[in-house]
Amino acid sequence: MTASNPTDPAEAAPAPRRHAHVRVDPRSYSIDRLFFVRIYKLCKPYWLRKNAWKPWLALAFLLTMGTAVALFGGYMSALMGDRTNSLVAKDAARFWQLWTTFTALGLGIFAVSQVQTFLSSWLNIDWRRWLTTHLIDEYLQHRTYYEITVDQEIDNPDQRIQEQVGPFCSTMSDLPQKLFTTSATMGVQFYVLMGISPGMLYATLAYVAVSTGVTFWLYKPTIRQNWDATVAEADLRYGLLHVRDNAETVAFYRGESAERGHLVQRLSIAALAQMRLLVYKIKMNGVEHISGLVWGALPFILIAPLYMEGRIGYGSIDQGLIAASLLMQSLSVLMNFIPELAKAVPMVVRLAEIQEKFEALGMARRASAGAPRVAYATGSQVALEQVSVQTPGGEQQLVRELTLQVKAGDHLVIVGQTGVGKSSLLRVMAGLWTRGTGRIEMPPPSQLLFLPQKPYMILGSLRSQLLYPAAMAQPPGDAALQAVLERVNLHDLAERHGGFDAELDWGRVLSLGEQQRVAFARVLVSKPRYVFLDEATSAVDMATEALLYGLLKRADTTFISVGHRPSLFGYHRHALRLFPGGGWTLGPAEAEMTGQPSQDTTSEIAA
Repeated sequence: MTASNPTDPAEAAPAPRRHAHVRVDPRSYSIDRLFFVRIYKLCKPYWLRKNAWKPWLALAFLLTMGTAVALFGGYMSALMGDRTNSLVAKDAARFWQLWTTFTALGLGIFAVSQVQTFLSSWLNIDWRRWLTTHLIDEYLQHRTYYEITVDQEIDNPDQRIQEQVGPFCSTMSDLPQKLFTTSATMGVQFYVLMGISPGMLYATLAYVAVSTGVTFWLYKPTIRQNWDATVAEADLRYGLLHVRDNAETVAFYRGESAERGHLVQRLSIAALAQMRLLVYKIKMNGVEHISGLVWGALPFILIAPLYMEGRIGYGSIDQGLIAASLLMQSLSVLMNFIPELAKAVPMVVRLAEIQEKFEALGMARRASAGAPRVAYATGSQVALEQVSVQTPGGEQQLVRELTLQVKAGDHLVIVGQTGVGKSSLLRVMAGLWTRGTGRIEMPPPSQLLFLPQKPYMILGSLRSQLLYPAAMAQPPGDAALQAVLERVNLHDLAERHGGFDAELDWGRVLSLGEQQRVAFARVLVSKPRYVFLDEATSAVDMATEALLYGLLKRADTTFISVGHRPSLFGYHRHALRLFPGGGWTLGPAEAEMTGQPSQDTTSEIAA
C-alpha cells in the first residue's frame, strides 16, 4: 500500500551561499563605552559568582603589598639621599649603616615582588581555567556549537576560547593592581618631589600629560592593526587545520599546489598585518626615544641649579631623581596602558562576541517558544504526526504532512534522489532542525544512537571509543570489548594498536571502513532501542554490510537507515521515499527492491 502527500513534488531550493568572511562591526575597532561594557560582562561571572573568596583574597593581598612597596619606595628615595650625603661628607659609619638598611629593604621588596608574581600568576591561571570552562559549558549547552557552525556568524570559536582567554585574564587582573599601586606611588613621590623641587613636579606632570595625549593619538590606528593581525593569524591557523583534517582527501586529489596557494595567501595577509604593526612600532620607538631625551634633561635643568645655589644638598639630587623617576614610572602606567588597551581590543571583542552569541541564541530560543516549531514528546516508539519541516533558513521544504510510526522491529529505510533531504529528516528527528509544524514522538535520548557516514572519533583511548557516548557505572571489561570487536570483523584492532588503553588519533589511524565498524561496535556495547544510520555502511563491502545489519537485528535494535545502495532494502521492512518539494510515499521495502509499485494506502507502519 502507498500513502502519498497530495502536494505535487517541486524542485528543492538551492542551499544558501556561505560567506567566506564574517562582517565586522566598525565598533570593534574603538575604545568606547561598548568596549568597557564588554569587559565588565566578561569579568562579572568570575568575580561575582558564589565561593569567589579566594580570588578576592588574592587580589586584596596583591593590592596591600603594592601599597606597601609604594611606601617603601618613598622611604628608599630618602635613604638614597642620606646615603649620598654621608658619602660626600666622608661619614663611613653612617654610609655603611644606610647602605645595609638600603640593601635589606631592597631584598625585602624583591621577596615581596616574588610573592606578588606567584599570586598574580595563580590568579591569572585560576581565572583562565574558570572562564574557559564557563565558555565551554555555554558552547556545548543546548547544542550551541552546532548552531554556531550552521549560521557561521562567529569565526574560529575554538581559537577564541583556547588562545584569547588567557591574555584577557592576564590583562584584566593586572589592571586593578597597576592602578592601585600607581595611585599609592604617585601620592608618595608627589609628596617627596614637592619638598625638593616644585618646578620638577610640575614639569613631570606636564610632560606626562602631553605624552599621554600624543600616545593616544599615535596608537589609535593600532587598534585596527591589532584586530587585523589577530584575525589573520586565526585564519592561517584554520587553513592549516583544514589541511590536516582533510589530509587523505587532499592527497587523493593531489591538491598540494592548490592548498599551498591558499595557505601562502593567508600567510601573506598575516605577514602584511604584522609588517604594518612593525612599521608603526618603529615610528613609536622614535617618538619614545625623543621623549626620553627630553625627560633625561629635565632633572639637570630644574634640580641641578638648586644644588649650585646651595638650596639643597648633593644627596637631594639623587633623591629628587629617584622620586621623579618613580613618579614618572607611575604616571607612565597610564600612558603605557593605552598601547595595552589597543592590544587588548581584539581579544576583548572576539571573546565578547562569542559570549554575546551565546546570549543571542538563548534569547532566540526563548523568543521562538511560540513560533511554529515541531513539537517533541517522549514516548516508547518513533512517531511523526502531520510533520511539515523546512531547513533552518527556510530555503528548502523537506516534507509535508508526514505521518508514520516505527514500532519495535519495523526497520525503515529512507530513500530519494541526492539533495532531497534524507539526512535532513534525521536531523529533524534528532531535534537539530525544528522549523515547521507537527509532532514527533521519540524514545529517551539514552535509548537512541545516531550513526553518521563519517563516525565521530573522540580524542581518547580505544576503550573510550567503544564506550562513547554512554556513561556506564560498570563498563564492560577487555574480554567483552574484544568479543564485540570480533563480531564486527575487527579481530586484531586492539592488539595491532597497543590494547584498549592506547590513545591515538583514531580518526587518522583507522580507515573509514574501520571507523564505521567501530560505530556499530558502539551500538552493541550501549544497546540502544533505536539506531539511526546515515550512509553508515558506505565504506564497507556488501558482505560486511549484511553482517553488520544482521548484528543489529539480533540485538533487538530497531533501525532507521538513509542510503542509496539497493541492498539496503533487503534489511528493512518499509521504505520512505522523499521527493523534491516535500512529497513522499511509504510502502514495503521489498516492493522498492523489486521495482514494483507500492500497494500501501496508509502512512502508519504496522507492527
